[in-house]
Formats: sequence, structure tokens, C-alpha cells
Amino acid sequence: MRSWAETPWRSSSRWGLTPAVRGLLVLTVGISLFQWLADEFTGGAFTRAFALSWLSLRRGLLWTPLTYLFLHGSVMHVLLNMLILFFLGPETERFLGARKFVLLYLVSGVLGGIGWVLIERSPLVPCIGASGAVFGVLGAFAALFPEQPVTVLVFFILPVTLKAWLLAVILGVVELMYLISPGTGNVAYAAHLAGGLAGYFYALGLVRGTRETGGWIRRLRQRVTGPRDNEAEDSARMDRILDKVANQGLGSLNRRERAWLDRASRERREDKR
Repeated sequence: MRSWAETPWRSSSRWGLTPAVRGLLVLTVGISLFQWLADEFTGGAFTRAFALSWLSLRRGLLWTPLTYLFLHGSVMHVLLNMLILFFLGPETERFLGARKFVLLYLVSGVLGGIGWVLIERSPLVPCIGASGAVFGVLGAFAALFPEQPVTVLVFFILPVTLKAWLLAVILGVVELMYLISPGTGNVAYAAHLAGGLAGYFYALGLVRGTRETGGWIRRLRQRVTGPRDNEAEDSARMDRILDKVANQGLGSLNRRERAWLDRASRERREDKR
């Protein structure tokens, strides 16, 4: 599966790489390099064992809806996919937290692959590449930050800046047109659309809860102002924990931090009575 656009991306995020994005970048590039090397010595057997196809599923290779994400057909294929992940992934991960972001990436990729198998139903043509998962990140980004400007360098030359929701809609329409058109080559448009929709609805379902969490954070900060022992120390610890929640998501807290936060919140509610 080739990359779905000949366009580098840039969002307006000021921040650097996040842990999950960094890990996915390293893992994907590393596996792709190993794949190309292994195929040289095995006559392509490595790719056939881990690429997704209707035939591979019938043969019982049930891991292929996941493993195909980390295989690529060329340097440009993996480069374009990873560029999109590099630019849109960090902001999305900060909103969702690392675990939910990885789940978003993998679920979008798996559902994208399954969508491709069900629509294409080609017994021999394999599907490889992270484009379905990357499209899921784009869909999630559009759901979480619909008004965020994203600059696209069309064909690496023409800079075009669009709001995230509009960019997602345009790409979705283009992908659908290619999908229903005959003779569209070996690009897995069905995987792109299925992955993008999966990512969009996954993130959309989390928006309301996250907004409620934001209000809860503000209210909890206000509660940590009453008189108590070690007030300065507790207030500083609360700030550190809430900053972590705001930047990385509630799922980033370990058990000790979550327990302390629950206890502090409960004590403040009791103090208000």
C-alpha cells in the first residue's frame, strides 16, 4: 500500500516529539529496513508472511491485519507516512495520552486493513503500509482540533493552509472518488477511508470526556487553596500532577499519582461541607 498523498505536512504545534510517536517512528522505520534486507535473502518471503491479503487470512495468518502496518514498499512510502505521523501525531498524543494514542493508531490501522480486505476481496494482491493508521491520526486530529490550521506542501512545492476539518473532508472525498473509479492502481484507498473514519469516531467519542476533565482540573486547582498541613508541598504536587494530566492525558498517571489525586479531591469536597 503506497502512501496516500504526495504532500508533506505541518501543523502549528510548537512542541517536539512525544514518546508514543517517537516509538512508532523508530519501530516502523526499523522494521521496514529489516523487511527490505530480509526480502533480499528470502525472495520476498518475509513480506508475504506479514503482509495483509484475503489469501493470508484464509491461510490462517491472523496476525497480518496488524503486522502489515509496519511494512513498506519503498523509502518514499515509509518517509511520507512517517512525515505525517511526525507532524500530526504529537498534538494528538498530548490530548489523548500515550496509551490511547497507540490504541488509536493500531485500531485505525487494523480496521483500515479489514476494510480493504472486505472491499477489495483480492485473493493475491497484498496490502502493506501505515497509511491506514496515519489516516486514523488525521481523522482524530480533525475531530480534536477542527479549527487547527495545517499547512500542506502540495507536490513539495505549493504551500496550502487549511483548517483540519476541511483538509480531512477534502482528502476523504478525493479518496472516495479514487476508490469508486476503475483502474486506480495499487493504492489501498479503502484502507485509508476505513482507517480515517475509525480514527475520527474514536477521538470524537473522547472529546466530551476530555472537556469535562478540563473543567474538573480547573475546579480541583481551585479547591487546593484551603488551609491544611504542608499546604505548599501539597499544592506543588497537585500542580505537577495536573500539568501532567493536561499535557499527556489522564491515562498517563501512575497508580500512586492517581490515588493521591483522588484522595486530595475527596478531602477538598469534605472540607467544603
